[in-house]
Amino acid sequence: MRSALVALLVAALLAPAVAAAQSSPFQPLPPAPPPPPETVVAAPESDDGGISALQQAFLILAGVVLVVGIGVAIARDARRNAPVEPRPGSGSGGASAEDGGARRKPDPRAAQKQKAAAKRARQARKKNRPVRK
Repeated sequence: MRSALVALLVAALLAPAVAAAQSSPFQPLPPAPPPPPETVVAAPESDDGGISALQQAFLILAGVVLVVGIGVAIARDARRNAPVEPRPGSGSGGASAEDGGARRKPDPRAAQKQKAAAKRARQARKKNRPVRK
C-alpha cells in the first residue's frame, strides 16, 4: 500500500518536469505536413441512385390522397360528434336532425321569463352606475 502511494507521489512530482521540458509556447509552429496526393476515382456511368419521375409522381399522389383522407375523416368525426341542439343566437330556429329539420314553436312562457330577466338585469345595471357630475 505504501509503495503504491510513493509511486503515485513520484509520478505526480515528475509530471510538471516533463511539461517544463516542452518547447516554449511562443515559438513558431512547425511546418504543416504536405497534403496527400489526390486520387481521382472515375464514377460509374449507371444511374442506379435516386427515383424516377414516375415514382416521384406516385409519391406525390399518395401524399395528396393521404392528406385528403385525413381531412375527410376529421370532418366526418366532427359532424358525428357535433351537438344536436343549436346554440342560442345561431339563427337556426331550433331545427335539429332528430326531428327531420322541422322547426319547433318557441315556448311563450320561456320567452316571457327571458324578457323579465333581461329587464331586471338592465335595471340593476342602471341602478349601479356611478353618478356623473
